[in-house]
Amino acid sequence: MTKNNKIIIVLAFCLPTSPMETVHCNRTRILAALTTGTFLVITLHSLVMGVPAQTAGAVFTECADGIDNDSDGLIDYPQDVQCLSLHDDSEGPTGRGLFLSLSDGLDTVLPNGNVTYTITLKTERDGGKEVDVYFQMPHQTNLISASAGGYQQDEMIVWKNVSVFKGSTTKLYINVAVSPYAKEDLLLVAQATSEGEKDSDTTRVTGASDVPYNAADQINVSVTDGKKYAQRGELLNYTISVRNPSRDEKTFTLRLEIPTETMVEYVGGDHSKTRQAITWADQKIGPDRARDYKVSVRITDDAKEFYNIRTRASVAAASATDTTTVHTGVLPDALVVSTTDGLTQASPGSLVTYNVIVENTTEKLATEIDVNNMLPTFMEFVDASEGGYWTGKNVRWNGLTVSPYGTRNLRVTGRVRSDAPKGERLRNTVSVKGYESVDYTEIASIASGKGVQRDIQNVLVNKRANKSEVRPGESVTYTVTLLNVTDHALRNVMVDDRMDSPYVRIVSADNGKTDGSSIHWNINELAPGQQWAVRYTVQIDPRAPHGVEVPNIVTVSGDGMEQLALTERIYTSNIEVVSNLPPTGAPFDAIFLGVTGLAGAAQTLAQRRKLFRRA
Repeated sequence: MTKNNKIIIVLAFCLPTSPMETVHCNRTRILAALTTGTFLVITLHSLVMGVPAQTAGAVFTECADGIDNDSDGLIDYPQDVQCLSLHDDSEGPTGRGLFLSLSDGLDTVLPNGNVTYTITLKTERDGGKEVDVYFQMPHQTNLISASAGGYQQDEMIVWKNVSVFKGSTTKLYINVAVSPYAKEDLLLVAQATSEGEKDSDTTRVTGASDVPYNAADQINVSVTDGKKYAQRGELLNYTISVRNPSRDEKTFTLRLEIPTETMVEYVGGDHSKTRQAITWADQKIGPDRARDYKVSVRITDDAKEFYNIRTRASVAAASATDTTTVHTGVLPDALVVSTTDGLTQASPGSLVTYNVIVENTTEKLATEIDVNNMLPTFMEFVDASEGGYWTGKNVRWNGLTVSPYGTRNLRVTGRVRSDAPKGERLRNTVSVKGYESVDYTEIASIASGKGVQRDIQNVLVNKRANKSEVRPGESVTYTVTLLNVTDHALRNVMVDDRMDSPYVRIVSADNGKTDGSSIHWNINELAPGQQWAVRYTVQIDPRAPHGVEVPNIVTVSGDGMEQLALTERIYTSNIEVVSNLPPTGAPFDAIFLGVTGLAGAAQTLAQRRKLFRRA
């Protein structure tokens, strides 16, 4: 029994027998009444408001909790540019930087109809990524084709190592056929997943649940090689799919027209072949079943650029066509471009340099590549490397070459206009053959980001000569200097100095290896801030003609220079050869005219003497 219960009992049974007991009973009643009232108040408060909390903790927003909530490598305000303040509740999109969506663009579909699903992949990561993609086929559907090498595993379509890059969109396509027996109001539910991200699409089947079949019912046929572009000599692997939507077994003849500018290398199944077509006769297919046929053809080496290779498959009145375009250069989707200025903020009036990297993802040499850079609003053009020029709206590079699996580094510099408003976002856009990359920088009072610590001239290579002009037969001494002003060490550095002239001979070189008119130096390591210098001497050929220039180029390469522009690793110069002149007196042309004049005067005097003698 609790103390409160005892007090209530005392209150109920307190019967005074004397004045002193009366006072005691009154005090007891008052104390019991107060205790009972307190107990009732606490009980009612707990019923209405709930049990009081035992502990209290501080609550922080995502932009002030010290956690990288959106996994972009930036933590809280102001480092994370997607945080507007410390009170902002969201740092931005969460996850692994992959965004996935799925859609067929349809609300309804008929039984026996076709549906094409599109999986769209995007990423916000600078380096891009390779992901595996999975597509769950809807119930009551059959696969017709999947783009980009997608293959079927039971009811799942799988793509391995799909490349996704920042600033671009990667799309995968799946074409399926709806069963003719699909009932009305059936929901076709498809799902795509990758890297933990998923999206679903639903399409409702409409129309009669029992599809009438009659003599007009026909077998469906499709053909594809899974390619949009192909190169000369490339092998095209076609898959011809035949589907019987009826309830009865059927016999059919499949015909595939051999495309021009190709040679047949493989045909699957029992068939007959002519120069024009391949035929599979007397083929049988069960009700609501499908059969696949395989054919491989190779594009001829003399196929014309942009020639369309059309392949047509037919079964009775049903037909399908696949078109692949011949492209002799690097395919448009083989080039990847990225751009960044390394800044999160830039101030009005400051110089901003964008690094543009063009990557060739194939084993073929990419030529005649045009790069277009659209500078942001509130930015004025200053300079561009590698022959980039200002068109008045954009910076363009024309006819570039990128080696197989190689990269090309470009650079464009602009000045933020002084009237640029604070808070405005600078949007720099670079595009190569339809591929696009975007960089954002916010205008603020001061600049911030990794790019602030980077000098425009990351590696400074310099060369000096002890004279600007040289006479034939004389010697010239050069000094080559390399200064590492980066924040990391450079290793396995190779310095090459070439003089492409027949009028020069290398006499001596400090620790260098000579090769004709070239000198090579190897540097094991060059620490940040360290300087390296060498000297060498060359002699000019005594027969060198007057006015000839001796060109010279110094190039630097090595580990740690991958992100540096080519112009930052090259130094060019030349020296002019001047022939000896007379030490005093008139110049040679005046002497020549004087001698010619004296000879003419002597001849005139001789003729006058002859005339005088005759007279």
